[in-house]
Amino acid sequence: MDGPNPLLGVWEPINKPPSNYSIIRLFGSRLESNDDYFVESSFIKSKTDVNPKLVPRLAYLISGTKGDSHRMMRTLQAVYHPRNKYVLHLDLEAPPKERMELALSVKSDPIFSQMENVRVMSQSNLVTYKGPTMIACTLQAVAILLRESLHWDWFTNLKASDYPLVTQDDLLYVFSNMSRSVNFIENMQLTGWKLNQRAKSIIVDPGLYLSKKSDLAWTTQRRSLPTSFKLFTGSTWIMLTRSFLEYCIWGWDNFLRTILMYYTNFVSSPEGYFHTMICNSKEFVNTATGHELHYNAWDNPPKQHPVSLSLKDFDNMVKSKAPFARKFHKNDPVLDKIDRELLGRTQRFSLGGWCVGRLSNGSDPCSVQGDDSVLRPGPGAVRLQELVQMLTSEEYRSKQCS
Repeated sequence: MDGPNPLLGVWEPINKPPSNYSIIRLFGSRLESNDDYFVESSFIKSKTDVNPKLVPRLAYLISGTKGDSHRMMRTLQAVYHPRNKYVLHLDLEAPPKERMELALSVKSDPIFSQMENVRVMSQSNLVTYKGPTMIACTLQAVAILLRESLHWDWFTNLKASDYPLVTQDDLLYVFSNMSRSVNFIENMQLTGWKLNQRAKSIIVDPGLYLSKKSDLAWTTQRRSLPTSFKLFTGSTWIMLTRSFLEYCIWGWDNFLRTILMYYTNFVSSPEGYFHTMICNSKEFVNTATGHELHYNAWDNPPKQHPVSLSLKDFDNMVKSKAPFARKFHKNDPVLDKIDRELLGRTQRFSLGGWCVGRLSNGSDPCSVQGDDSVLRPGPGAVRLQELVQMLTSEEYRSKQCS
């Protein structure tokens, strides 16, 4: 009898153990200790290798709230590429009419319908930025993407107020020449006042049981710091590999569930969950690269959220060499400048090698699709390549998760 292997997505006899799996053998009271005898080792070794010559595929979660549907579509079109996968989520604060309009916009788009690579989450979640409901929504999107297809290499999360600074051809070209095991996640050990405020406090996210958003509920109790793992923190915005996220969803040890439960009552848990997971994992700790791939501008002194970007920030955005920036006001003039000078976006989509139609009389060259593995990188690829070379250098990588 045959059945699907959920880790590989291929068919194999379910009554036949993997070739690298060995049964634990007992001799009297002695147990032969060899890692190959444990089932976890077979899961770790069974992950498929990706052909590095193939152009990678990216998976996106683009999320928003009430009034965000139009700029979600603008961000989607700016980061769209036929090779990629996209999940859109409007949270429960958005009225049903707005969520329906977003779904109809995607369904009626001829390119999205043809490629079938854009999905709108029918289940709207209540998302509290500082609470675990944001983690739950992200993990749900990852689970949807894994169920839809194993053929993507990196996952990134964007808000409707985010925007790209390079084309998808630029991004895919640079990532084509990079190890598929590199995770981009800002990370630093949680210390000082943040350690006392976030790790010792106990909160409850009302989004777990209410239908309307409200502030976190703080308890009077305090808890001691964990001793079996170290706490790390960083930006909520990430670009993580499929292999690491498979571990987060299907993990073969209980550590990930322990961390998930621990962060359920943690202040600003989206700024710590994935960071603590990867920096305490023997298998993935060396894959962490401490950068969120976003450009942000902060008040001085810095506050909880970045300031909104405008035309005066354009030069600094370009100099940062980051592929994304946040956050922007809806239809801010700087977005038109980014479209025009960085993305070559004259119609709905940023121009790429897959757009083979004629660019004349205002027609959309992306209305005619060519080979989606043909890339036409531009100046954005040069900037991003310089950033990635620095981030993946031995000197920079040696300082991660410390």
